[in-house]
Amino acid sequence: MEVSIFILCYNESVLLPHTIGYYRKKFPSCIITILDNFSSDNSVDIGLSLGCKVYLFSSDNIQHEGVLRHYRNNCWKEVKKGWIIMIDMDEWLCIDEKDLLYEFEQGTSILNFKGLEMLGESVMLDLSDIDLNSINKYVENPIMGKNACFLREKIIEMNYNPGSHSCIPVGTLNYSEKKYNLKHMNKMGLLYTINRMTKRYERNEYMRSKKLNIHYSNDVEKIKKEYEDLLLNCKLLDH
Repeated sequence: MEVSIFILCYNESVLLPHTIGYYRKKFPSCIITILDNFSSDNSVDIGLSLGCKVYLFSSDNIQHEGVLRHYRNNCWKEVKKGWIIMIDMDEWLCIDEKDLLYEFEQGTSILNFKGLEMLGESVMLDLSDIDLNSINKYVENPIMGKNACFLREKIIEMNYNPGSHSCIPVGTLNYSEKKYNLKHMNKMGLLYTINRMTKRYERNEYMRSKKLNIHYSNDVEKIKKEYEDLLLNCKLLDH
């Protein structure tokens, strides 16, 4: 089974090896392409060392949703057949080869997902004190229910909107009856979350002027409260 995975990346040296390991286990023969926005850390070196293809693209050192949207909607078009997975580094789709074979047999061309905001409790910036695969605390996050996997030969365009939270695909559209889980591996610990949110806030001044990416913050107390509130209201996922 042909599976091509495209992952957007900027300074993801901590999460990158975990994400690649996760998808290699799910799809041993998959081809992974990292679309790197000129990371200033060693994300590119890590990706190459793990056998990924790496494509570099620039957005003048800001997080520009227009540029990201272009790549989400076009980077996979050279692939002519098989399943496409188009994701951010912190998005773990809970599917494997058996699921894709089943959906292929059902005539499915686009998978539906239910977004889960996963909650890790690491106290380290590098997440070295936790096993990300064992995290089972979550809250449902409907906005993360992205159509992040589709069958290339049936899809002409995905027409993802900013963030890929919605899309207007073109082609033979048959959606999966099942909603698979999409784990958003973003809040893996308080220190990690504070660092991730504040760093992204710095790169999003332009997008905030366009009323986009306003969820990023440099208010540490606000970030802390939101994280703690999520933990207080979380559920446990049955792996």
